[in-house]
Amino acid sequence: MKLSRKVALIVLPLAAVLAGCNSMKTGTESSPGTAQTPAAKGTAVDVFLASDKVIKSYRPVKLSEKQTIYVSKTPIITRANLTSVDRVRDSQGRSFVKLSLNPAGVAALNAAPKEQGYATTVGGQLASLTGIRQNNDFLFMVRDDQVAGSVVEAIAPKTAAK
Repeated sequence: MKLSRKVALIVLPLAAVLAGCNSMKTGTESSPGTAQTPAAKGTAVDVFLASDKVIKSYRPVKLSEKQTIYVSKTPIITRANLTSVDRVRDSQGRSFVKLSLNPAGVAALNAAPKEQGYATTVGGQLASLTGIRQNNDFLFMVRDDQVAGSVVEAIAPKTAAK
């Protein structure tokens, strides 16, 4: 399943969680000085499984008149699974937010069906329709580096991380 970049920029409430594909290459480089430990008072972050095919236990989410996707009712990764958050860019200049996961988060991600996509929400708002696994990390693509920085700041505010 491949969603257009235009759809990937739509922001919807948590009830309208959307999904994307796991089809991107993963050469990333970290932006200096952005790694942070998630603070207890930061914004909620959740990663859901999603599919373009009907899955009995998933809820349908209508993207448009012609397209519906199906999203898991519970997240596979939550804020409790994070050890740090950072913004990174790949060799093609695309911006990502990297969520470093604790052992429980890594296990949940590894147990997820590989043929399904991901939908990531931050503060109840859709942050990304795309996500990739990379070692003990989960990366999701955002529009640009400024958005990545805003997402990292929302998840792990600098004042709380100090």
